[in-house]
Amino acid sequence: MREERLLSVGIDIGTSTTQCVFSSITLSNTASAFSVPRIQITEKRVLYRAPLRLTPLMSPDTIDAQAVERIVSEDYAAAGIRPEQIRLGAVIITGETARKQNARAVAQALSRLTGDFVVATAGPALESILAGRGSGAAELSRTSGKRVMNLDIGGGTANMAVFERGEPIANGCLDIGGRLLRFEDDDRTVLSFSPAMRRIARDAGVPLAEGTRLSGEETDRLAVRMAEVLEEAAGLKPRTPLHDALCVEACLPDIGPSDIYTFSGGVSECIYGTDADTARFHDVGAALGRAVASSRFFASGRAAQPAERSYATVIGAGAYSVAVSGSTICYQELTFPLPSLPTGKVPFAVPEDLPGLEAAVREQYRIFDGECAICMDGVQAPSYALVEQAAQALARAMAPHWPKVVILREDMAKALGQALRRAWPENTPFLCMDGISLTYGDTVDIGAPLSGGRVIPVIVKTLAFAAGR
Repeated sequence: MREERLLSVGIDIGTSTTQCVFSSITLSNTASAFSVPRIQITEKRVLYRAPLRLTPLMSPDTIDAQAVERIVSEDYAAAGIRPEQIRLGAVIITGETARKQNARAVAQALSRLTGDFVVATAGPALESILAGRGSGAAELSRTSGKRVMNLDIGGGTANMAVFERGEPIANGCLDIGGRLLRFEDDDRTVLSFSPAMRRIARDAGVPLAEGTRLSGEETDRLAVRMAEVLEEAAGLKPRTPLHDALCVEACLPDIGPSDIYTFSGGVSECIYGTDADTARFHDVGAALGRAVASSRFFASGRAAQPAERSYATVIGAGAYSVAVSGSTICYQELTFPLPSLPTGKVPFAVPEDLPGLEAAVREQYRIFDGECAICMDGVQAPSYALVEQAAQALARAMAPHWPKVVILREDMAKALGQALRRAWPENTPFLCMDGISLTYGDTVDIGAPLSGGRVIPVIVKTLAFAAGR
């Protein structure tokens, strides 16, 4: 196999809109004819972008699961793609919608439309990274050599990711978005607002209550205060207590200003003036877009328009969420996919780590109550004796647990996997793969083997990225 094309889907059920994008992902063997195969993703291409639809809700706290499923089914039909053709991708429920009462049930209801490889909800950290990659900010940081921060501002949250040399170095999320304050059709009378907007209004000195009318000046004052909090997060002005109060799960680390700022998400169309029909949403999004466009981001001359805006997160989910393992994997008797598997990272990067390996693995199983993947960096060019000793230590520590999954960064999965096969009883289900770099606290979704069983698709759901390189 020199090249294989796979269909991928990204489905993003967001606070304001539901989006669906179909992509083609090309796997190629980039090794020479006489070398060990090296299967890599060499091309990602969007095939069909479904129209943006308003996310259907049965009530303020409940997603209309049947309506969402109907929308996605229509998108499949319009794209001319059947669910069984999909091999990769992600279903993510983002922003305020991820907090709805039945969010997980909606993702599960969509699973039959997403083929064999399904990833459910994305937390703020993963959503930030996907949006940054889908918008093109990550690639811009790689080609320019500059630090690039992408702010993906949707209906309910602003997801921020900072990239250097194409890789994320920090991320965070704020309760800032266009749907935090909704109006009646007159665009002045308050229909509803979120607890976060109540905090913002109190800080801005704007009285807020359902049924009251806001002046244009009051609406702009709320929008400007939200834009200021975004500036605070980006290091363009000192942080205030309101910034800290609006952080979701984790604040963006205070690492100072970036060289370039890009914006994606629905509000970005208002920021760049690329959507002429913003009034259809009857919310504060248009005012927020104008406030950001007049903020320090643009006054500093550091703002740039990314390649993708509204579709950034869903393109990231469908085309940039998946990595593939190295080509020297070893597995037997496992049923795929293996979804939402937490990873316990143990120190094993040099031979001197071997004596503590067994105890470290047992400790990870204790922490995760017996169900996790064991991940480690692995040793470059290990000796046969070291591989055998590591396999014995792993085999003893992993014996009573399921699933038995070992994930390494270095290229040693084949040798270690064969040694594990010898150490366990015949036909013991297990997987040993390499080529995937993980940090402690990551969760992985492991798909069915591709390319004749030579590689495994993996989505790494990282909870947080530390500041620094």
